[in-house]
Amino acid sequence: MFGDEIDAAVMAALNDGSADYLNAAGAVLASGLEVILDMDIERMDLISGMVDRAVTITVRRHLLQPLDRKGAFRLAPEDWGADGKTWHIDGIAEDDGHLITFYVKP
Repeated sequence: MFGDEIDAAVMAALNDGSADYLNAAGAVLASGLEVILDMDIERMDLISGMVDRAVTITVRRHLLQPLDRKGAFRLAPEDWGADGKTWHIDGIAEDDGHLITFYVKP
């Protein structure tokens, strides 16, 4: 339980706004999730060996049930304004079992 409280405190302090979590078909699996959106994250392309710039979204992992690795996040327009768009999952950047960070693309 203590870990959940820490995760909630981290997300409350660092979140950039809220988003809905969608499955691959576009159905809402969870709504109003606090998310951390990071732009210009370095991502190594394993095929070319080049470093690319990526966008990531971090959320509390246990809120994403079921976890759909082909899903997406629809940013809430009231939090993001014109940037309230949908970001599709392109891979997992980091997963510590509590917080999960996805590479995402428009």
